[in-house]
Amino acid sequence: METTSEVPDELPERPEGIGGDDPLAPRSPWSFVRDALPSGFGPWGLHLMGAWVLFTGLGATAWAYHLRGLAQFGKLPGGGSGLPDHWGELLTARDLWELVENGGWKHAPLGPAAPILAGTALIWALWAGWRMQAQSAGVPGRLGPWLLGLLDALLIGVLPLGALGGILLWLLAKAGASGFSLLGWLNLVGGGALRLALPSLFMLQWWFCRLGRAAGPGGLVMGSWKAMGAHLGHSFLRLWSHPIHWGSLALAGSILRAGLSFLALLAGWRLGGVGGGRVAWMMFLLLLASAGGAWLLGWFLRLAALFWAQDRRVRAAREALRLDIVSREHATAEP
Repeated sequence: METTSEVPDELPERPEGIGGDDPLAPRSPWSFVRDALPSGFGPWGLHLMGAWVLFTGLGATAWAYHLRGLAQFGKLPGGGSGLPDHWGELLTARDLWELVENGGWKHAPLGPAAPILAGTALIWALWAGWRMQAQSAGVPGRLGPWLLGLLDALLIGVLPLGALGGILLWLLAKAGASGFSLLGWLNLVGGGALRLALPSLFMLQWWFCRLGRAAGPGGLVMGSWKAMGAHLGHSFLRLWSHPIHWGSLALAGSILRAGLSFLALLAGWRLGGVGGGRVAWMMFLLLLASAGGAWLLGWFLRLAALFWAQDRRVRAAREALRLDIVSREHATAEP
């Protein structure tokens, strides 16, 4: 006997909240890659790029002029130099010895201007990144959460990330010492990439902690122990609930930023260092690479802010639903 099944002309509508259109549906960090692309050239994004360019350009230039002064010997204007005349020439052991012993390198390795300029530009870049991230997340970008969030990250981030990094680096070193060339390259390349990604993951932990501080009552400065414990727990889980997602994003971003600088150095090496024009081109390429790296860093900051804001909304909706269920149970239990 044949059986037939009737197919309705119109399928029932999907219940609301099922699928990716629900604004309160949990989302992975990867899903915010495209959402974080806009606003890269906003006011604070330009601040971040400008500060990072100054950090790279002014600090390196001040250090280069200081090194030039240390490398000059003799009483004539300009003096002699313990360094080669052209870029790419090999420094001999005698060059290095003369630079350290006779140039005063041991007493003033960087000079006063280089660390002051670099430190000021770095603080400016960190503050601009925080203000841009706070704006993306919809929280006030105050100084208190920025600093206290760093203490939170040191408390909950250093030990797990240090342990994970130590284990992975040990495994890579063991694999590289096995004698296989492929594993040796894996240790060399993978170990370098991992050392770049671990600081990015710590910064990511700091971002979650300071956003949580800024969104808490009073910046969580005088909050209760219960509120502080919830804040630290949520900040920790926002990173470690998605280790593959965040690890791949941090690794890719670190490699891209390092790759831009490497390409600029490679182009400068191919140009050579004879003549002021080529040196100026080299400096321009380095600053352009720094601006591109700052834009990538800003993109990662915005991505983390968007993920944090969505995760906060999801947690708040779950908590409201839990309280509603508890209140209904109490209402039905009353005589």
